[in-house]
Amino acid sequence: MPSEVYEQIKSSVDIVDLISERVRLRKSGRGYIGLCPFHDEKTASFFVYPDTQSYYCFGCHESGNIFTYIMKTEGLEFREALELLAGRAGIELRTYEHKRGERSLYDILELSANFFMNNLQSSQGTAARAYLERRKLDKSDIERFSLGYSLSSWDALINFLRKQGVSDKMILASGLVSQNSMGLYDRFRGRLIFPIHSISGKIVAFGGRIIDGDGVKYINSPENEIYSKRRNLYLLDEARKFIREKRRSILVEGYMDALRLHKCGFREAVASLGTSLTPEQAELLSRFADRCYICYDSDNAGKNASLRGMYILQEHGLDVYVVNIPEGKDPDEFLCSNPPEKFEDALTQAKPLILAHIDYLKPALSDKSRKKSAVQELIESLKKLNPEEVLQYRAQISEAVLIPPTELEQRIFGDARPISRKRENFDVNTPKLEHEDQLEAGFCAMLMTEQFCRLSIEPVEVYEILSNETAQDTAYAILTENPESLAELWLSLGDVDKLGIIERGKNFCAQIGNIKASEKWEKIYNELMRKKITRKIDEINAKLRRGEATNEELQELMSLQKQREIYAR
Repeated sequence: MPSEVYEQIKSSVDIVDLISERVRLRKSGRGYIGLCPFHDEKTASFFVYPDTQSYYCFGCHESGNIFTYIMKTEGLEFREALELLAGRAGIELRTYEHKRGERSLYDILELSANFFMNNLQSSQGTAARAYLERRKLDKSDIERFSLGYSLSSWDALINFLRKQGVSDKMILASGLVSQNSMGLYDRFRGRLIFPIHSISGKIVAFGGRIIDGDGVKYINSPENEIYSKRRNLYLLDEARKFIREKRRSILVEGYMDALRLHKCGFREAVASLGTSLTPEQAELLSRFADRCYICYDSDNAGKNASLRGMYILQEHGLDVYVVNIPEGKDPDEFLCSNPPEKFEDALTQAKPLILAHIDYLKPALSDKSRKKSAVQELIESLKKLNPEEVLQYRAQISEAVLIPPTELEQRIFGDARPISRKRENFDVNTPKLEHEDQLEAGFCAMLMTEQFCRLSIEPVEVYEILSNETAQDTAYAILTENPESLAELWLSLGDVDKLGIIERGKNFCAQIGNIKASEKWEKIYNELMRKKITRKIDEINAKLRRGEATNEELQELMSLQKQREIYAR
């Protein structure tokens, strides 16, 4: 991508207008301020600077420009964000160009999708429409999901594309046709067609369900330069907004399952394109929500696929739950005969990874001839997970496999088994800190223990007053969360640094002497402010020595010197 196109897009899209669509901004000095879209906060710390087309959050430290903003909020790769913003700016991108005058692969797939949709509405699509009617999908569903039909002919699509000026080379590259010794022939024949979109909404492939003739039930486009099964999920372009809103995704096997869930209001559903789940698909889902419900067929093959898939997803940061569909049906069949509330009940009763695996292995665990291999299967699976995820179900695992907890930990974690996280196990007696670090620790400790301290300062100010990054994050958390629950939270997360700062801060405050809390706070706050001002004075003085200081900085220097005298009293 030429740099001039990148700069043209950047200068054409106003960052304030873009971010205002999601974040309520208000004017603040030369920029705008609002609640950060990247983390939960009650006090605004997210700044947008129109003069530099950039943003920065003083809370979570996220920063960037229009491209990084779209990538992070929409879960897109750079190329996809570029295309989205180019469309917004009215700038055409020539994607995957070949020789001058040839159509791109995206153009060819768009043409083909329209051809398939017209076929479905024609007299030759009668059988396909009847099939959809039996599956309780109406005309509005057909239009909503751009469903189509490929004629039974061996060359109907080829002839259509040739008439549109598409070369045989590009027709073959699109994956819509195959080739043998006799020449090219249509890959999809007599099939209901499901367009597969990239996360940015472009058609990149098709799936086909047999309606007329013989052949395997489902086939998909082969991989090419714009399509990879490993990196796509059916309906993710439609579902991503709802996954983020509901903070969960629902993963099913088939196209019809995903369509049915969307039709019944579960618009956070996606399908895995008939392939084993991959790390790339896990990464895609994790961009939008941490929780994923896997809802595969209830037969044994479906359960095995669920288990294999959920470990891949869990390894890549998702909290995975396995849904058991009543009556042994798949989601499409179940929702055709039950109200959506029944499916929601099934989601509510879904079991997390480890407990679902234990349930599945119960018959084998109770069979002497299969127990050993079942226990080994479970242990090998658990080895892939974060120890904290395993330990919360230690009692249930131990009871299921009849192995004492200590021995179980040894078999799963070996010599690297985690130590129980009790408060007394945290060593806060680290080497003596420099005076400024002690002050910052004392500042955090007083924020933690004294409400009047918390009421006297805004969260964003801690990044100006404090210089230590951990102290900044600790103070900010205290000011934006419930201090009473923070210690337990940090304890559960094993956040030794924040716990250590609080403990060292309490020790420092005790050394100040037996004076009122308000006096201790004043001493600590004033000293930190004095040091902050001194740092700024030193910066300007260094510029003075180099002859680089401006008149504004000289005026600021005099003001800072007066301020320092006030805080030194």
